[in-house]
Amino acid sequence: MSNIKYRNITGVARKWLFCALTSLPLGGLGWALTSCSDYDDYNTVPEDALPGANKTLWENISSDPQLTKFAALAQKSKFTEALKSPRFYTVWAPVDGAVSDVEFQRLMGSDSATIVKQFMQQHITEYNYPVSAAQDSATIITLNAKHHPFTQSGFDGFSYNAVNIPSANGVMHKLNGMSEFYYNLYENIDNLKGCDSIKSYIQRYDEYYLDVNASVVGPLVNGKQTYLDSVMKKRNNVIRSIIRADLEDEDSTFCMLIPNDKAWNDAFAAVKPCYNYIPNMDYMDITKKTIVASSLKATDAKADKAAEAAPDLQDSLTRRNIVSNLVFTYSDPHNLPFFGKGTLTAIDTVVSKSGSYLQDAHTVLQHTVALGEMSNGMTRTIDSITFRPWQTYNRPVIVNQPVKRVNGRAVLTALKVNKLTNHNVPLDSLARRDSLFTKVPTMLRQWLFPKTSRFFSYVAVDSADVDGTTGKPEFCFPLENVRSTTYHIYVVTVPAQVEEPLADVKPYYLRFYLSWTDAANKQQLTVLPEGSKASMEITTDNGDSSANLICVGDPGRVNVLDLGEFTFPACYYGLDAYPSLMMMHTKTYTSSANRKKYDQQMRVAGVYLIPKDYNDYWANLQ
Repeated sequence: MSNIKYRNITGVARKWLFCALTSLPLGGLGWALTSCSDYDDYNTVPEDALPGANKTLWENISSDPQLTKFAALAQKSKFTEALKSPRFYTVWAPVDGAVSDVEFQRLMGSDSATIVKQFMQQHITEYNYPVSAAQDSATIITLNAKHHPFTQSGFDGFSYNAVNIPSANGVMHKLNGMSEFYYNLYENIDNLKGCDSIKSYIQRYDEYYLDVNASVVGPLVNGKQTYLDSVMKKRNNVIRSIIRADLEDEDSTFCMLIPNDKAWNDAFAAVKPCYNYIPNMDYMDITKKTIVASSLKATDAKADKAAEAAPDLQDSLTRRNIVSNLVFTYSDPHNLPFFGKGTLTAIDTVVSKSGSYLQDAHTVLQHTVALGEMSNGMTRTIDSITFRPWQTYNRPVIVNQPVKRVNGRAVLTALKVNKLTNHNVPLDSLARRDSLFTKVPTMLRQWLFPKTSRFFSYVAVDSADVDGTTGKPEFCFPLENVRSTTYHIYVVTVPAQVEEPLADVKPYYLRFYLSWTDAANKQQLTVLPEGSKASMEITTDNGDSSANLICVGDPGRVNVLDLGEFTFPACYYGLDAYPSLMMMHTKTYTSSANRKKYDQQMRVAGVYLIPKDYNDYWANLQ
């Protein structure tokens, strides 16, 4: 990694104008130019200046026996007109011995655009940059927008052969080396080899637009603005909106992971099953307890049928998930090992530009098959995408706001919040009361006790809705963005003792129903833990039957109810449709004895749908 250079890490601001050339004894050249007040002054050269001071840059270059290769490349690319123009430039011209014959022949065999971008513009910038005995280090931005270190002793690491050679339209320094051109990360997409899958996906979203700031404005024609010189630029919506990194930005430094075709195909096969959409999906709207129809909208004007939209959406989301966590910035210290600085272990975390915190990053280094140096960072070509799926494309589904039904009435939390009470218990008040949480596994503690909060939070039925009534409150949780995968389902219930340590200890007797849609678009209702089906007309048990009951085994503590595994055949991600989990009492409260014996007040800290592989991962850690 020591051979990887990062020219733009310092972020030195661009110098736009330096109006005075300083008298210097460097290279045996002692001379001076008068200071300037505007661009026209550059074309007025004192009588005692060097012989070439009244000539253009092109005239001085073409007559210099040390710059025959530079001149030939300028002629081949038709850059001579720029070097003759009144526009003022600073040129760092490699002498003939600094340009190898192999590189010279490669460039001469290239098209004009390549020569201009990779050689001519690589060594030229606008305005006046003299070499000064007193100058500080600076970063020069050349005409092709690349960054170069510029010091008293050299340019881009190469020493001077001669400096401060004046021309009527600029100044020239001759170099003992040729500045190597590097693509930026966006430009490099077009040059990928053996990585055709990611290349074709990103290129599909390239778009060209008119850069009005760089274009030369012409007259209005029929009320429309025209341009005498139209400058077109390219941008990419995948990079901007999904990867969320400006890969053209030469002021930033990124590491981009490039999956080869094997890595892409393996990832595609893993991600795709999570987005198995069906064209039409009926689901239960739990605010109304009615079945509602939903259908996919075709994204292509030619594909106006939902049946054609389903595979398109699956394909699009699969590819989106593969590329969303491939770019990492040097400015985040978590990511430095990707740039060859420091080490990574299995528990270390990196942060992608899309904002994901990812573990197992050390395996990226193990699966790197090639490194590439770019003008704004580096690439790692990888033969496997090894980030954990539950941190990328198959995340847990966490719901802590239910819809409540009391005495048969459906009440949407967002509309009538007075019917539900959100409780935020300060963690300080729970100090030395760890026995309340002994039933909570480590996996769930990260969400129950987030590092960013000083509270333990849960939601409860407003006590005014249940005290003194015979009703049996129900919670219905809309499970949004569920994917077509297998989840382990947990519900966390909260006892009164969390806020009232001296409250009577009462157990819950609860039953859970899962409303979901099968692959044939038929609405199903399943009792959890899975084993028996219920009719669509939900009824509750008035007796003490233990069949399909969840009995809180340890009253007075926060309990995690394990509802087992369930596989959803269809994907709901991004749709208005959703499956729902219904939670209800199985005891009646018609008698005061039951109200005294069983906890009628429902309190829930959350419903957690944990992907099976994530649940298995935690189980193996025990």
